[in-house]
Amino acid sequence: MSKTFFIMNDRADSSKGYTQVSEDYIKGYIDGFKDGRPYFINLGYAVMETDKEYYNSFYKDWSRRKYLEKLDTRNKLLSYDALDNDEFSGSDIVIDTAEPFEDVIDRKLMAQQLPELISKLTDDEQLLIRQLFLLNLSERELSGYYHVSNIAIHKRKMQILKKLKNFFE
Repeated sequence: MSKTFFIMNDRADSSKGYTQVSEDYIKGYIDGFKDGRPYFINLGYAVMETDKEYYNSFYKDWSRRKYLEKLDTRNKLLSYDALDNDEFSGSDIVIDTAEPFEDVIDRKLMAQQLPELISKLTDDEQLLIRQLFLLNLSERELSGYYHVSNIAIHKRKMQILKKLKNFFE
């Protein structure tokens, strides 16, 4: 497949458009060029003349993309965009595991109310909650301390948590 070539109609004003020309014309055009060299961008399917500023910008971006692709290959990274096809976008297969915003707000509001609600518990209930959740003592350790079974401590903990839950509702 041969490339298509485009040259500027007016090198001073790119807004005046481009003209499609043959490869032989381009060779003669470049050889006969007197005022500086022409700048061409290879678009893969076509070659287009442009000004020096756009040429430099285009190839700077192109070099950056190639560099990043090389890094990705070296580090065995895969862009979700590489998974794009006609049926779906690669980014659509990513599962959002973030906690919903409303749940975050609810949890923060509950955390603000918790000290006040704990103060409504009896002294024994407050002590057990502090030992379990602030001092990080296990139910087994507390069962030895209070000389009761693990099951008794667990049931007591569940009753207190249920009581706190009812305060929130």
